[in-house]
Amino acid sequence: MKPRVVFIKTPDPRGITESIIEGLSKTIAARDFEVKVVSPTRENLQDLVNELMEFKPLFTFDLNLDGLIYAEQDGKKVPLADIVGNIHITWFLDDPMLHYAKIKPVISSNQILYLTIDVEHSQWLGSMGKNVAFLAPGIFPTNFPPPVQEKEFDIAFIGPVTDPSIIENGWKERFDEHIYGFAVELGRMIYRNPDMPIRYASGYLLSQFNPQFQQAIINFQQEKDQEFMAFLSEVGIYAMNLRRWNILESVEDFDINVLGAVNGEVKENVVVYEDLVKEKDIINFLSKSKIALLSQPPFLPSGLGYTTFNAVACNTLTMIEEKLSAKSFYQADKEIVTYHPIDSVEIEGKIAYYLEENPMEREAVAKAGRDRTFKDHTIINRGEFLANIMKDLIKQASKSEESELKKSDKEQIN
Repeated sequence: MKPRVVFIKTPDPRGITESIIEGLSKTIAARDFEVKVVSPTRENLQDLVNELMEFKPLFTFDLNLDGLIYAEQDGKKVPLADIVGNIHITWFLDDPMLHYAKIKPVISSNQILYLTIDVEHSQWLGSMGKNVAFLAPGIFPTNFPPPVQEKEFDIAFIGPVTDPSIIENGWKERFDEHIYGFAVELGRMIYRNPDMPIRYASGYLLSQFNPQFQQAIINFQQEKDQEFMAFLSEVGIYAMNLRRWNILESVEDFDINVLGAVNGEVKENVVVYEDLVKEKDIINFLSKSKIALLSQPPFLPSGLGYTTFNAVACNTLTMIEEKLSAKSFYQADKEIVTYHPIDSVEIEGKIAYYLEENPMEREAVAKAGRDRTFKDHTIINRGEFLANIMKDLIKQASKSEESELKKSDKEQIN
């Protein structure tokens, strides 16, 4: 009998989940697994549970713990996987910290395998004793149109973006002056250092404050861990907007098309497409753009997010913050272009070089990046890796069962 896998598809306004589940499920099915895809709703949840109990999957899979199904055991709410004994695999498409409210209730479960897109995320979850594996994002090839020769737009910039002063003013109303100062300084530290994980930066910065304040933050973290994670998430979003707003403010000589909402007053050379948030619409716009100027969230200190792979796959020269992670997936200046987030002279200089001085090189880099993405960074590649993970887990379980049987036989003989 083939090992069975159930992919749990949950609503997603951006339209990313659909492509991922379709790509992974087809790849896994081709690797000799029996696959079922389900879409839970409030109305069909009990029927779905009955279906799962009858299907008896070895694995269930969701994204960001959004498809985890709970049941009641001994008067307590527990993950269904704990009761039926299957392994639930959840793939975090961003920092698991942003989903801490969903992680906390299942932190004691040993039936969950956490997949992350950033090594630092894996280290954080691993420090809590969780089962973790790294799986980078990948594109779904059929989502991308053929390369466009005549590009309609010069620069596409992925939002959303908020004037950081708006965030600061909101903090002043909510935080006391010490917490406010800590939040602002932590955000600026992350803004300046794109490779620095926010959890590490928080501890490092805290060591510079007086002992009383240090103890207050430590107590906050220990006694109200969920609220503390939400606080760090807010700071990370602030740092992201510091970077993005700085780019919009510093680019003077070129029109920038922002895809997504903008909160704040922008300059005349910034054109906002606030309704462009769905993956297919963003891909369509990027495919018509000469340059995709990206600023990744600080929640990815050592990895690349989905947007980066999508942009490169659009046959668009893609500019991102300079990180070691970028160079592990793409060759800098050959398949992708990097910049430092606070060096506005470098950013505008590279834009001018690739738009005006050397458009042929821009097209060559864009093509090389697209070719590399379609070769090495597809959801099919990631599905192959996921299949290998599941097969390894099956082998480990088989060895464990064999060991238990041998132990039992020896005890009976004795």
